[in-house]
Amino acid sequence: MVIIHYSLSIIIITIFQILFVTDYYYFEEAILTIWDIMEETFGLMMIWGDIVFVPFFFSIQTHYLSLHSPSIQTLSTSYLVFCLCLCISGFLLFRIANLQKHHFSYDSSYVWGLSWHNYFVKQLFGMNRCNIPKYIQTKRGPNILYSGCWGIAKRMNLTGDILQSIGWCLLCSFNHFIPYTYIIYYIFNSLFYASRKKR
Repeated sequence: MVIIHYSLSIIIITIFQILFVTDYYYFEEAILTIWDIMEETFGLMMIWGDIVFVPFFFSIQTHYLSLHSPSIQTLSTSYLVFCLCLCISGFLLFRIANLQKHHFSYDSSYVWGLSWHNYFVKQLFGMNRCNIPKYIQTKRGPNILYSGCWGIAKRMNLTGDILQSIGWCLLCSFNHFIPYTYIIYYIFNSLFYASRKKR
């Protein structure tokens, strides 16, 4: 018989994973324009990944905590707040950067060139036309956005994802390497993704 345990860590991770999945479906239109789907199209890799790999591997911290929570020492409040801040900032960075890129690919007269605060406030209150974006025209296809989040770093959406996943992993404490396989996978996957997109 398997005994399932719960803790504040598992509750926080579960809330963020539900938010992550809900966000995915709510902004599905923006997901359909990401590089993976445009480049890989719909085949075995996408089907197997979405049905088998993602549901298991992306929730590995929850699986681990449900079986090993009692062995984890009580995490301090400041540590939990730090992890929570990582999760929140990572999620917001991921979402804002992806929305900027999506809107830019649809209509290059949209949003960009704003500070994060102004962009977030305008999105929050429904005002979506802002400054003219800054971008580089390429000879072989799509323009490269370099304002908004994309003016700070080339892959801000991946940075947000990595921050969020670090927060999920840190909530599992340091008793075992299993919860950290996700962040290791994610960093290598992000590097691979960035190198493929460079070509």
